[in-house]
Amino acid sequence: MVDECFGNPRLAAVYDAVEGDRGDLGAYLGAAEECGARRVLDIGCGTGVFALLLAGRGVEVVGLDPAGASVDVAEAKAGGGRVRWIRGDASGRNEAVQVLREHPGTAVPGTVG
Repeated sequence: MVDECFGNPRLAAVYDAVEGDRGDLGAYLGAAEECGARRVLDIGCGTGVFALLLAGRGVEVVGLDPAGASVDVAEAKAGGGRVRWIRGDASGRNEAVQVLREHPGTAVPGTVG
């Protein structure tokens, strides 16, 4: 279930600026590299910061988030076309489950933002 504030287009548009430095993502990038992840399902991708970092490193990424406004921001970013974006949750009623069925070796990190 989406927190209504993250579905607000006005908040989604400024979220990255308010959130500030995302140096915390370095540990997740390191973990993906360490395990040799070639595909990642980013559950709770938000505005796509982590998904786009991974895609920029040649990783096949699916970004999943129930907040459509945040996914809209992610899609519009430079490199947004390199990620498959899904508006939905991880309840099992959407394309995300199909991604995991098709690619059982997909890494699923637990990041937020």
